[in-house]
Amino acid sequence: MLNATADRRRFFRVDDTISLSYQLIDENTAAQGLKSSGYMNSEYSLAATLDVLSQEAMRIMQHLEKQNSEFLELYKVLDAKINVMAQAVMFVGSNVNAQDCQDVNLSAAGLAFQQHTALELGQNLAIEMYLPSTLALILVYGKVINCQAIDAGQYVISVMYTQIREEDQELLIKHVVRKQWQQLRESKSNVQAEA
Repeated sequence: MLNATADRRRFFRVDDTISLSYQLIDENTAAQGLKSSGYMNSEYSLAATLDVLSQEAMRIMQHLEKQNSEFLELYKVLDAKINVMAQAVMFVGSNVNAQDCQDVNLSAAGLAFQQHTALELGQNLAIEMYLPSTLALILVYGKVINCQAIDAGQYVISVMYTQIREEDQELLIKHVVRKQWQQLRESKSNVQAEA
């Protein structure tokens, strides 16, 4: 347990609002891993692939921008079109509703969220998350490590990921860093406004 705790603390955590859906899974399904779910060849890996391609395209476009600034504008329009189409494809067959968001505490190693139902410690979950900042739909397997009652009929569920693709963990890290940067800028703006 000490190693799991150390691993969780290795990653930054942020409070965020994302779309989230989960299903209870049995120990056998959890042990078979994401490959057995058909995850590796599905719409879930699309976001990671698009992210890598977008980074490569942006690097090339920055060189072309020196020749003609309209190239970068064209790239941004085409990239936006691709992202809209990718979102439509990603959500086919998904249990996540991009408009149905909830507050979470998120990291690349786990998350915590509130709900009206308690979950048993050690319960295995298949969790789908939509991260707006990276336009990513991610599937992870996780295990409930804490379930704390906070109000009558309200619980905070803490989950540690047990199965996550490396590419998706990188997307989560990018998402968390972007969110932290945004929160720091907002905090700095608020301090300057008060001064």
